[in-house]
Amino acid sequence: MDNLACSLKIASDHRRKTGRHMKSYIVKLSDREEGPYDGTQMAQMFADGRIDRNTACKPSDHGEWKTIDDYLPVLKYGTQLPPATKVPVVPPAPPPVLLSSQRVSVVDFDIPFGSVLKIMFKWVAAALVVFCCFLPVIFVLWLIVAAIFAALFNGVMSSFHHP
Repeated sequence: MDNLACSLKIASDHRRKTGRHMKSYIVKLSDREEGPYDGTQMAQMFADGRIDRNTACKPSDHGEWKTIDDYLPVLKYGTQLPPATKVPVVPPAPPPVLLSSQRVSVVDFDIPFGSVLKIMFKWVAAALVVFCCFLPVIFVLWLIVAAIFAALFNGVMSSFHHP
């Protein structure tokens, strides 16, 4: 017997022995209907974090769309949840190594004019602030240079005054 036929036979034997059948649900994930899932599968999905209390679901045989919290309220307490299954983490592929001999040239930047204008106004404002901070230093340096030139000019002019 193949696996599907074997699992159907086991499920029908379980239903016959217990006198009840397990309720199954259809879940809406990313606007797609998936399922049907039985209660244990729903609990596993809840434990794995694939569904939460607000995920839409409905019984597979009838009913309207409600949240999982409405149909399976015991899941939110987490007392009967199975352990979460560990998903193997696959490391991302390393990026290709660029050789130093490869040249890269930027052809075009598509930046809106308004964004460029905003950036330019910010640069002008920052330059103005920096200029105002350095203005006293620039003024003192200008005074020193002017005093040196005045002293030199005064020495030159005083030599012309005496005969």
